[in-house]
Amino acid sequence: MSVDLLSPPSSAQYLRWLLAAKDPTQALQLAADHVAAVLDCPVSWAGLVEGEYLVMGAHHGVASTEMAAAWRLKIGEGIGGRVALERRPQMSRDYRHDSRRVPLLKRLIDNEGIQATLIVPLLVADSLLGVLYAAHRNPYPWTDAEVEMLEEIAHDLGVRLHQLDVDGRRGQLAEAAERRAERATREQRACADLANGFATHTDPVGSLDLLAREIGGRVELRQADGTLVRAAGELRQGNARVIRRTELVDCGGLTVVVIDTRDPDEQRQAFVDLCISLFRLQVLRVGERERTAERLNGELFDGLLSGRIGDPEELRARVSMMGIDLGPGAQVLVAGGRDHEPVGRAELDSLLRAVFPGVVTLERAGRAVAVLPPTGRPAARVRAQLTDVLSRSRRGWTVGLGRSCADLRDFSTSYDEARAACELAVRGAAGGSVVTAHELGILGMASLPATHLETTVRDVLGPLLDLDQRRGTDFVPTLRTYLAHDRHLPDTAAALHVHYNTVRNRIARIEDVLGVDMRDVDHRFRLETALRMHALSTALAGA
Repeated sequence: MSVDLLSPPSSAQYLRWLLAAKDPTQALQLAADHVAAVLDCPVSWAGLVEGEYLVMGAHHGVASTEMAAAWRLKIGEGIGGRVALERRPQMSRDYRHDSRRVPLLKRLIDNEGIQATLIVPLLVADSLLGVLYAAHRNPYPWTDAEVEMLEEIAHDLGVRLHQLDVDGRRGQLAEAAERRAERATREQRACADLANGFATHTDPVGSLDLLAREIGGRVELRQADGTLVRAAGELRQGNARVIRRTELVDCGGLTVVVIDTRDPDEQRQAFVDLCISLFRLQVLRVGERERTAERLNGELFDGLLSGRIGDPEELRARVSMMGIDLGPGAQVLVAGGRDHEPVGRAELDSLLRAVFPGVVTLERAGRAVAVLPPTGRPAARVRAQLTDVLSRSRRGWTVGLGRSCADLRDFSTSYDEARAACELAVRGAAGGSVVTAHELGILGMASLPATHLETTVRDVLGPLLDLDQRRGTDFVPTLRTYLAHDRHLPDTAAALHVHYNTVRNRIARIEDVLGVDMRDVDHRFRLETALRMHALSTALAGA
């Protein structure tokens, strides 16, 4: 190992430590600690080749037990897997925006806070032993000198691992019988570790990953109709087949399917069954906790309704665990009252559940919000049922109903439409207890940012709004009424309770101030659109 890049004492001490190591685990740990010290990075770990995968051999600075236990990377996938396949260093200066990320490990790395990685292969002669990582928890520009230092550390580690492996083979035959005798003990310990992992794990999606890791095959979680909720683990090469299919009792029809290439013996089958039983208890426990937490603070639905969906697959798994159906056809409604009474979410929840089982209600932005599950009923039927159920309350509910959702990302648009329709209706812009953005003529506007709405309104109606504000005129209300009555002067005058000539003079003045011609259909379209945007932005600003 060259010592010109490292101080001689550090390099020499590292070599002495390696030579003193009694087994590969000790050598790997010494290397991980040395990488962190020499490269001044908070995290380092080594991945060793195990079949087609890299598994965690040792680590320094890893904060989460899940990262240490569950890190497992297929050779050729991800950044580390490519290093193992191509046998050359690779780096990521900002892991958050790296296209080489592996979906399963993405969550582990993000939870660990790692943002920059440098990886080199562990080689001896032509044999690949694994890879060696250096990592930072912030974006970091790796240098050529740091790459060379990490390669030198890995070279010395590879040589020592090879020496330890040669020595270790001498005792392999004697140890084989002992390993077979310890199998039952290991599986009992694995179940205990699994139970402990579930006890501290709050994420049902991650729990399935732990289950797959312990069983060692592919594990699928499916709904009663066979729909795949989540899959974890990967198959070994060979003829894959279902070795176990178990419905989880009292879990809403959820079924665990275990797929492997090996037919299990009686002892392994019992082990798999025990692991699935532990997973069922975790589903029941996490499901109850999730239902309680989400009903109290609406965290999950805040992300759904605001469009902040990081991982749609994870969100689907979470809501399935909670027994909530967000399939195609679900809708969002926002409810308020013209009497400005408190939100009244509990009352709305009680009213809706009688007709829409599985509805989820929460409080958001001072309004009661409900997510209606798919019903398969025609839109007119859903609206009629809403009108009927709301009529049973003395509160005088006014409901804005959003579009039917085909995908999870439609819920934010459905919510924006429902909220906009509700606010306009509460302020008297529409009749009836159930209204939609479509019938109010604001479809497509509801999801626009407030600044966009205000800018467009000022561009079209700015001079008119200024006149009304400075001089107390009624040009904007006159224009809105005039267009609403299809430019009919007598009807407009009657609606405004003013003289026919007053309306005519106001319209002439409006045309002059705005530079428009009411006979021009394009001018009228721009004016009508701006008026609707003005009404929408005013209603939302006062919500």
